[in-house]
Amino acid sequence: MIMIKLKIAYFGAPYFSARFLEKIINDKNLPVEVKLVVTQPDRPVGRKQILTPTPVKQVAERHEIEIITNLESIIQSSELNVESRILNSKLQKLDLALVFAYSRIIPENLLSIPKFGFWNIHPSLLPKYRGPSPITYPLINGDRETGVTIIKMDEKIDHGPIIAQQKLEIEETDRRPDLEIKLTDLGYELFKKTIKQLTSSRINELKFKEQDESQATYTKLLKKSDGFIDFENFKLKIENSPKKLYDLFRGLYPWPGLWTLCPKRLKITDLNLIDHKLIIKKVQLEGKKEVDWQTFIRAYNINIASPKE
Repeated sequence: MIMIKLKIAYFGAPYFSARFLEKIINDKNLPVEVKLVVTQPDRPVGRKQILTPTPVKQVAERHEIEIITNLESIIQSSELNVESRILNSKLQKLDLALVFAYSRIIPENLLSIPKFGFWNIHPSLLPKYRGPSPITYPLINGDRETGVTIIKMDEKIDHGPIIAQQKLEIEETDRRPDLEIKLTDLGYELFKKTIKQLTSSRINELKFKEQDESQATYTKLLKKSDGFIDFENFKLKIENSPKKLYDLFRGLYPWPGLWTLCPKRLKITDLNLIDHKLIIKKVQLEGKKEVDWQTFIRAYNINIASPKE
């Protein structure tokens, strides 16, 4: 029996979105064919500021899939622009556009062009944690569960009707990279189940549920300053707010991380919570290599101590 595959565009950028894309491409039983990838432009990375493509672009290049990296410049141009017409033509030939961690607003006029519109894989239990940092905030807030929601996109951010949703328990040891991988894998399984309904006689089983606006919460884009703790209050926070500080560390790990000034920038690179006590394991002083905490406080005679294990 010949499998009829949906032709889709994929919008994404970071490494966990690339992981999702790789799964789609490699799953031969999935009734989907990626015809177009839309991602962010190459950006300078590292101390040497080497121009580097996004992880999603790297996957697309390996599999020789057509790539667009200048979507913003295309959509900001006149409707009569040749590039705009070409983009519309490409989308008209597609069944679906799938978005996962693209981190840019997609214009309303594009959303209805593919046959089944644009679907967004959002790594939270919408309407909770809309916005750019939905994986970070459940950790910071000490939530015990999160999840993945697939929505049909509309003109508002993370607002469209829910197509599918599934919960995930958050482990006490989970840090942001752990959740990124778990939610990517969960999201893929949920997408696979949903897309098979779409391509079978069970299409009528797809239910579109409007989000409850009264339950909506929002996240913001992370900044380096989000991880700053004033050095004078550092010990106080360790002693009085160990769980809150640990959750903040988990959510902000590895970037921007928890850091302070003493007077150079000091970043906490490893941290544990044991028996309600915060254990600083490793730190890195600006311009130096990572070292264990006890070595650091002895070397620099720092008057802050993490409780001993």
